[in-house]
Amino acid sequence: MSDIAPPPRNGSGDRLPDAFSLTKPQGNRVLTAVCELWTHPFGWELRLMVDGEGLRASSVVRSAQEIRTTADMWRSSLLEKGWS
Repeated sequence: MSDIAPPPRNGSGDRLPDAFSLTKPQGNRVLTAVCELWTHPFGWELRLMVDGEGLRASSVVRSAQEIRTTADMWRSSLLEKGWS
């Protein structure tokens, strides 16, 4: 991800490409965790979504480096809990 200014907003956040996606078996189904990236008035918003459980975490960041750092931290935490 390059250090660029966020795109102009159209009033509501625009969804950008996901930072990552992981899965984890639970019983007879497979859960999916997605780190969504959205535009935000102050930069970007990362949203950690888990199907069946909804929003797990949200963070507003101001730089591409903060996007990488936050996404890496969330991904590492999920990997430690058995996600792949």
